[in-house]
Amino acid sequence: MRVLFFTDGPLSPGSRFRCLQLFPWLERRGIACEAQFAYDERYNEVHDKPWAPLYKAAGRLVRAGKLVFERGHDLLFLHKTTMAVSGLPELLRGFRSTPAVFDFDDAIYLGSDGAPSRARERTFRQAVHLAHHVIAGNEHLATQTGAPWKTSVIPTVVDTTRYQPAPARPSARELVIGWMGTASNFAYLRDVMPAVLRAIDQLPEARLRVVSNGLLPEYASHPKVEQWRWSAERELMALQSFDVGLMPLLDTEQTRGKCGFKMLQYMACGVPVAASAVGANPGLFAGSNAGVLVPPGADWTRAVLDLARQPPEARQALGAAGRAHVEKHFSVASVIDRYVTLFERVVSEDVRRGMRAG
Repeated sequence: MRVLFFTDGPLSPGSRFRCLQLFPWLERRGIACEAQFAYDERYNEVHDKPWAPLYKAAGRLVRAGKLVFERGHDLLFLHKTTMAVSGLPELLRGFRSTPAVFDFDDAIYLGSDGAPSRARERTFRQAVHLAHHVIAGNEHLATQTGAPWKTSVIPTVVDTTRYQPAPARPSARELVIGWMGTASNFAYLRDVMPAVLRAIDQLPEARLRVVSNGLLPEYASHPKVEQWRWSAERELMALQSFDVGLMPLLDTEQTRGKCGFKMLQYMACGVPVAASAVGANPGLFAGSNAGVLVPPGADWTRAVLDLARQPPEARQALGAAGRAHVEKHFSVASVIDRYVTLFERVVSEDVRRGMRAG
């Protein structure tokens, strides 16, 4: 079987974790994988540039043209914003016969600000209608398709053969409270920054480390805030440098569509977490004993202090519990059979449809 994945860009989180990290696992099962990107590796660098919308629109149009005239694959895997151009589903219906799986792990039917968007909602509905099968990243997203008979839930997972805890650390070292994410999620971090910094002020050896493709200018000179520029090469090292990982969220319709991947990355690296009890997070966290969930409106200062003041061996135990939880439930190894079975079924059903039509 040959599968062509249409996705954003080689460094975008959705591409990396909903598509590219699956390739070695699928190929070992006899499924040849190929990716077609809208953006190149500059994607993470241009997000705040005035010409970023033009760059993205041009990339999507080029990819859309390639999608329309694609031939030679058994299955198309259309990830997330592949369908963000209104009217594209009608074009596809006329020009292509290859079966398609539509995959999404965000509330892409909303506007970029989280407000309702008629255009995005319409395009989302068209994409769901066109697809032979839909994969949603969490249960809330799955309910939005309106097509339960052809919708599966597969969480965004972690390759635990790569994301592993750090080797033993020196006992005398600073305490790092860490956050990793894209600049588009800064609003959630900013919301809890005062509370987190109040906690850090009570911990003389502690500092906050922010790892992102953007910067928080208001904290550029703060003595207890470090800002590291994200790169694929240093991502794992940065995660392993954390003693506590933060995943704050506001409680909105948009965040109910998020799939908790930041929390799972921390846990895979043996890092205890403080995460908002919002959206998919409670379900992902349940039974993990990996840290604390913070209800909306609760005190983030207390949550950070509760983890940071524990002895290193206690935090290590929390991290180990989180790691075991991810390996069992949210690793690539734990879901790859579901992808293989789904792909084989969609292709087989398409073949049977073709035989009946013939």
